[in-house]
Amino acid sequence: MRYPTLLLILLTACSTSASSPDAPSRPFHHRGDAPVIAPLATPYKIVPLPAFGRIAGSVTFSGPTPQDSITHVTTDADVCGATLVDVSIRTRGPRLAGAIVWLSGITAGKPMPYAKRFDLMTQGCRLIPRVQTAVVGGTVNVRNADATTHRTRFAREGEEIVTVPETEDGQIVPAESVLTTAGLVEVTCVVHPWTRGWIAAFDQPYFTTTNEDGQFTIDSIPPGRYRLTTWHERFGMVTDSVTVSKGVTTSIMTTFRRARP
Repeated sequence: MRYPTLLLILLTACSTSASSPDAPSRPFHHRGDAPVIAPLATPYKIVPLPAFGRIAGSVTFSGPTPQDSITHVTTDADVCGATLVDVSIRTRGPRLAGAIVWLSGITAGKPMPYAKRFDLMTQGCRLIPRVQTAVVGGTVNVRNADATTHRTRFAREGEEIVTVPETEDGQIVPAESVLTTAGLVEVTCVVHPWTRGWIAAFDQPYFTTTNEDGQFTIDSIPPGRYRLTTWHERFGMVTDSVTVSKGVTTSIMTTFRRARP
């Protein structure tokens, strides 16, 4: 059976311009009272799915690729290097990797992911991975691969959660307070201000991150109408509604637009 395909093209304006050389890149900061990722009003429920659909999409951008910024290191240059290129945008042509995509307004469905431990490593004074998703109730293992001290700071929607000190190469510090509730967590280093990363924590399983080709899939979705949100640290956030039907693959292309510098 060949299923119909619904194509939605979502357009938005870039929320920030490219960073100038020799300055730290300016990450996207959500503005307004509503959080980027809001906790569910009622606890998520796992239920049987006699019928479900699927979303397959891609995330692209138009216009020239924003420039990565270059930082001239003044602290721990022997470990971090004399200069650092802050790679906040990964692309293949117009396709955008590392964008976070999720459904809102969904309170019941497939099981939550089994993974409960998530790694965040500082190597060469950079966070690896720079962007990742996680589930509420998990633990972040904060790892240090550098022969220097890092103080990794976690903040949710601008409010500090915890600062984790890592004083030696090979140290692993479990941080259980980072993923206690859904939200977008910004990660920085108090010692090395150019270090930056993001963790998106969810209390439901319908989320993902675009791969190196800018593609994503979300499966086992109960039929219904939902809000689909795509977020990227440099391009901002775009939201639209999407209808999922039984046995149907809904195809979505999200295109970020940005003003020329």
